[in-house]
Amino acid sequence: MTIVRVKGFQIFEDRHGKMRCYHRKTKTPVDLRKAPLGSTTFFAECVRIAELSKVSAPAKPGTLVSLFEQYKAHLAFTDLAGNTKRGYEGVFQYLRPIADTPLSRFDAPLIVGIRDQAAKRGRRFANLVKAVLSLTLAWGVERGLLPNNPAKGVKNIRRARGTPDANRP
Repeated sequence: MTIVRVKGFQIFEDRHGKMRCYHRKTKTPVDLRKAPLGSTTFFAECVRIAELSKVSAPAKPGTLVSLFEQYKAHLAFTDLAGNTKRGYEGVFQYLRPIADTPLSRFDAPLIVGIRDQAAKRGRRFANLVKAVLSLTLAWGVERGLLPNNPAKGVKNIRRARGTPDANRP
């Protein structure tokens, strides 16, 4: 089998023997059933996905994505450890669908709803989403972008009773 290499894409055979293709930067998958590997539709799809990742409209001021971009450019984010940055980036990617939400709409019930929705991915991820939202909103409060931190009083999701820690029998 000939292996096709496309810059910016990861093409591999998964553990079940099925071919997969993802855009490395955005993790966008290419549907190889609709665009078979090596076909003209495959290359057209790769070009389309690559162009979408390049074109990004400037963030509207006063939105969540604007807050995230300002935070990521600040020393508070750039001085973090690599693993911490990757964890935060995962949360930023998770929150991308609501990125255009104005900061004025954020209140405690909305934060709780976001946290509870993230709980579908697990308790730890939900608590990380809440924590990252809280610290970025607090960062925005310090800079006058918000009047107060709506995530301040929101609690973490507790571990279920009787659930042992992973490192204990």
